[in-house]
Amino acid sequence: MDSKKIKQALLLICLALIFSVNQAYAKCNDKRAPGVDWSGCKKTNKMLDGSNFAGSRFDSANLAASSLDKGDFTDASLVKTDLTRGSAKDARFYNSDLTKFGGYRAHFERVTLQNSTLTKSEFSRAYFNNAEILDVDWSKSELGRANFSDALLENVSFEYSNISRVKFANATLTGVDFWRAYTYRTHFENVDLRQVRRLSQLQLDIACGNENTQLPEGRWMPDSWPCSE
Repeated sequence: MDSKKIKQALLLICLALIFSVNQAYAKCNDKRAPGVDWSGCKKTNKMLDGSNFAGSRFDSANLAASSLDKGDFTDASLVKTDLTRGSAKDARFYNSDLTKFGGYRAHFERVTLQNSTLTKSEFSRAYFNNAEILDVDWSKSELGRANFSDALLENVSFEYSNISRVKFANATLTGVDFWRAYTYRTHFENVDLRQVRRLSQLQLDIACGNENTQLPEGRWMPDSWPCSE
């Protein structure tokens, strides 16, 4: 190939790259609306409360420190989305994909999570107080020190997840699967565990509870309960 053809080929490649970058930039400037595609966009420290994001895409988007309170994320894709120190209080996630989602220290009080996937996600020190969480796959995830106080959890899988020091105070747990979950100092005080699945005695031995913790059949209260401060 002669030098002229090489220059032409390089020019076409540069033009294609410029076009694709401009397209991506324009996409990130789209107004919030159902079906919007903000994949890969940076939307940090934004006030997006009350937005209808049904059917939208936020894959690999950076939403750190943004507020999504009372948002509708029905059928939305939030794969690898980062909401570190952000907020989605009273938001609705129906049939949503939050695989590898980042929610470190984020606030999800009174959130509704239903029929959604949150595998391999990061929610350390996040708040789910008074949340309603139904039919959710939360396996292989990091949830250390998260707070589920007064929450309703039904048919939720924590299989192979780290739930150490998680607070379940006064939460309702039905059909919750704890298979191989790490429960070091997980707080089960005043919780009825009779309807959970695959919670071993060893997991209880390293967790925390009290005389008001109701245990599954065949399990017993460890001598270490209640845990010291």
